Amino acid sequence: MTQTTPSRPTTYLSPKAIFLASATVLAALALTGCSALGIESTYDKSASHDFATGAEGKERKIVPSWVPDEATNLKEVVRTTGNERILRMEFGGALPPSCTAIAETGKPSEAELSAGLDAEDPAAAQEIAGRVESQYQTPLLTADWWPTGQEGKTTHLCGKWWVSQEAGHLTAYTPELKGIAENVIAEQAKAQRAKVD
Repeated sequence: MTQTTPSRPTTYLSPKAIFLASATVLAALALTGCSALGIESTYDKSASHDFATGAEGKERKIVPSWVPDEATNLKEVVRTTGNERILRMEFGGALPPSCTAIAETGKPSEAELSAGLDAEDPAAAQEIAGRVESQYQTPLLTADWWPTGQEGKTTHLCGKWWVSQEAGHLTAYTPELKGIAENVIAEQAKAQRAKVD
């Protein structure tokens, strides 16, 4: 009796299968961002939040207490490795009494910043002055709903939050610490260079 060895099946990948496999690999690389390029971000990490109402965001203990309960369509990005946050919501009413107007739009003074920080987290005058000095006062976080240069429209301080209201929207942000901001900028520049190379 002759014994036959079963033949090995021929592996054939259709062009469609090759395309799908390639697309999957590229998508995985895109999702890993800087780490795929050998650059692991330490400081430039963030998380996003969406809430139907201000009340919901406050109930979840994510948005600040000054946000009106009636505000809707809240969007927030938070730096998880620092202090910076950007926030936008729909709200056409008056700001709460805890928010104070600043004298010059977009340019809160040291005294105004100190008063806002002290109202949110009271401390000795020297400590508050140090907090003001340590702020990097330009947002580094971005989102498609966050207008570039929005900090220049600030009209109120709600504690540490720089707030402006326009066309039925409230926008607000909290500054990053200078030390973290410098590291974020360096990481972003390194990632940009790696993309070009």
